[in-house]
Amino acid sequence: MQDNKNITLQLGSVINGKWIIVEFIAKGGMGEIYRAHQFDLKRDVAIKIISREWIESLNEDPEELLNGLQRFKNEVLAMAQVTHPNILKIFDYGSFSVNGPEHNASIEYIVMEYVPGGTLRSTMSEDGFYPEEDLVRDWINEYFLPVLKGVEALHKAGIIHRDIKPENVLLDKNIPKIADFGLAHSCYLQPITQSADMKGTPAYMPPEQFMDFRRTDERTDIYALGKILYEAIAGKIQSNIIPFKQARLKEAESRFFKWLDDVIQKATSEEKVERFSSIKEFQEVLQKGLDISKVVQDKQGKDEKTISTQSRPLNLMRWLWPSLIIIVLCIAGGLLWFFINYDKPLFQIHNLSKPAGIEKITTQNRGDIKKLKPSGILSSDIAPKTLQAKDGATLYLIRGGVFIVPDGFGPKAGTKLKMQSFYMDETLVTNHQYVNFLNQVLDQITVEKDVVKSNGDIWLFLGEALEGYRPVVYRNGRFQVNNPVHASCPVIRVSPYGASAYAKFYGKRLISALEWAYTFSKGGTTEKSMNDARMDEPLHFPHPTLNYPPNRFGIRGLGANISEWGIISTGEKISGQSSIIYVILGGLGSPHKSETAICIPVPRKPWEAFEEVGFRTAMDPPM
Repeated sequence: MQDNKNITLQLGSVINGKWIIVEFIAKGGMGEIYRAHQFDLKRDVAIKIISREWIESLNEDPEELLNGLQRFKNEVLAMAQVTHPNILKIFDYGSFSVNGPEHNASIEYIVMEYVPGGTLRSTMSEDGFYPEEDLVRDWINEYFLPVLKGVEALHKAGIIHRDIKPENVLLDKNIPKIADFGLAHSCYLQPITQSADMKGTPAYMPPEQFMDFRRTDERTDIYALGKILYEAIAGKIQSNIIPFKQARLKEAESRFFKWLDDVIQKATSEEKVERFSSIKEFQEVLQKGLDISKVVQDKQGKDEKTISTQSRPLNLMRWLWPSLIIIVLCIAGGLLWFFINYDKPLFQIHNLSKPAGIEKITTQNRGDIKKLKPSGILSSDIAPKTLQAKDGATLYLIRGGVFIVPDGFGPKAGTKLKMQSFYMDETLVTNHQYVNFLNQVLDQITVEKDVVKSNGDIWLFLGEALEGYRPVVYRNGRFQVNNPVHASCPVIRVSPYGASAYAKFYGKRLISALEWAYTFSKGGTTEKSMNDARMDEPLHFPHPTLNYPPNRFGIRGLGANISEWGIISTGEKISGQSSIIYVILGGLGSPHKSETAICIPVPRKPWEAFEEVGFRTAMDPPM
């Protein structure tokens, strides 16, 4: 959890009368990044500043302070020189004053495009895609080649990035955008002293960058890109791997992976003269190889189909008479079944409301639990750790396992279940996200006396949630967050109807109570993190969702001071389908056995909404 006491700007701070700070995002060695709302253009932006703490730490080292400021200016100038879809946009640059403990400090800032998604790292499996050729091919086409195009644009502008890594490539939905130009070098930029230039990320740094920064050129970035390609296939580079070395695949059995291994070795050669001479050459080799492998794959499929077709005439007579006999027997059996069961329905409606991926383990097979992998579901062994949803949310993979269902969690309470893997939102849905949703479905909703409805179903209650806190308003035919400071806080007073509509709109669903309980019990939530998450703050000013500490799975705010909507399948059938009930999960308002015990779900009606209840969504692994 970030310590907000040590950051330079607090939520609600206004910079130069243009931007209001609505969320703290991250803190690095010398900089801090915030999300802010621009008043005049009514848009969210990212603001990067030089940390006041960092400035004060270098008061006695003016040379290093000057070098840091110059790197910051170089980042601005480098970003401003290039306009490309795969490079983060810069909007403004300036400075402002903040009050320090002893004197006022002048803080420089960069205003950039705000990208709410994750990074390139989130598209890569922790263990690599090998041996799945289709996954590797799709990843290269969708993400890696666009990154190469962005780097090519930098090189054409005479800029060497010198710190390319997955964490420095942001994702705007599925569009990668290169960011963090703090170490960029260009003939147009003012040089920095050698000591200050000895920076970078060792895993992606070629030998010449470590030994002598003056020897870096375009091939320095090519080395880093080769390492990224290696990680996509073989898995994340471990800290115990010796840096500055050539990368090569340990396993490359097929022609496809042997070719990629050659590409990786050439890109990451320790001698830069042996690497690709340019990004363009790198792209052309990759594209040509992908095209050839696709043709070979298609040809193999056609050949197999042709062989199968040619063999049919030879086997036709052998199988003709037995097949006719079987067909006649099937027809006779079907007619007999019809006359016996003519008064019964031909089709049964299966349980459509059963939470996905849950199977009961009986006492007979409890000691021999087998891995359950339903057909069509991506194995959790190769499923990506995170997914990027259409609403901009990051979903984390919750790997399945066995657990005892707690008391109160539906008809399966007390039994041992095997949970299949699923994805869950990192945070509760925010005011900003829900407002965006409402504005996209304006033709489906009505607003009457601060009640938002759709087809007569209540979705959301507007107005003052608690004294002084009015999160969402409806003005001039559109919804908006009343105070931008609350944009990243959890949306509350949403009914299960409204939460379900949001989830369905973005191709997701509400979490089941069992999924919530499993994630809570297996996520490593401790009494300390529970207390930290609650922070004893009044509910009328909820904290931004990213301020809550993540559990072992990466999920934030589970069991904190905001409860959540979930569902429980009752097993009772109404009109042929299993009915479900909506329940409130977690939060300070639900009964606890102790400070760390799991909360008992509280059943509620689907049109109800409460000041202390929000929601998050889930997804099944991709088919």
